[in-house]
Amino acid sequence: MTPAAQRQRARFAALDPLLPAPPPLPPGEPVEAGGATGTIAHVRFAAGSWQRLWSPAHLQILSAILPPDAGAGMSALLSAWRERIALADAEPDSSCTLTWPSRDVVVARALLDHGLAPQLALAVRAPAKGETCSVPGVIVRESSSGDLEEIVALRFEELRYTSFVGHGVVRPGAEALLAEEIRRGLQFGGRVWVAEEEGVTVGMVTSGKRSPLPGDALAGRLPPGEWGYVGTLAVTAAARGRGIGRALTAAAHDELFSPSLRGTFVSYNPANPLSPVFWHRQGYRPLWTTWAASPAAALR
Repeated sequence: MTPAAQRQRARFAALDPLLPAPPPLPPGEPVEAGGATGTIAHVRFAAGSWQRLWSPAHLQILSAILPPDAGAGMSALLSAWRERIALADAEPDSSCTLTWPSRDVVVARALLDHGLAPQLALAVRAPAKGETCSVPGVIVRESSSGDLEEIVALRFEELRYTSFVGHGVVRPGAEALLAEEIRRGLQFGGRVWVAEEEGVTVGMVTSGKRSPLPGDALAGRLPPGEWGYVGTLAVTAAARGRGIGRALTAAAHDELFSPSLRGTFVSYNPANPLSPVFWHRQGYRPLWTTWAASPAAALR
């Protein structure tokens, strides 16, 4: 590990004790400026793919190791990135993204100044059972194969809502992709809980367990060990505000809890007017924030 990487590791540990040791910079186009070093990975998603529901077609993803003056280093690195984008004439369906510790407000100032906005938060919660919550007339139960159509409808409504306030994109074939993702999640051990009122499904939540492994999306994001996750939570507009989301989340937390669990995590959009306050009330707090400028040419 280089001295710069060791310094960043110590800085991250001081910012937040739950941050794992940062991994080496991933492969990508190298960039250096102001004492900072980084790599830019270019990722393209095929038309009709699952990823296109949650992302532009072309992502440029920056990873960075910063100097002692982290804010100035990040600002210089972003300026160098911007020059490259201008020369490349970035396409409209694109985005510049960077995931950084949520508590690093010094770097957050540089990101805001360069036109990036918080897009996604990875939030964590200490291991605990769910708080008891029941709603009169509403039954929370594990889903069955007969619930698939209603679950897909709720997922689609969540995607549509996210498209207004976050990174969701309603594209042709979205419902079929959502249905396939739900089937795949259940096949690999995920759970779906539904809330039912008078025989009508009014809410759902997905959950499961994961362990950070080298090369996967959680590597370098969470400490080693078994983690529970709460995935998509959706409640119909007419049924919101009655505690159904809390009841669904409590069921998921109860199912996930075990003495060996490191904690649970969830992802939400900071700009969503409903999600942040809800998840914070369930005991979650942000660990990582993904910042984005869309299209890529919006980076300044």
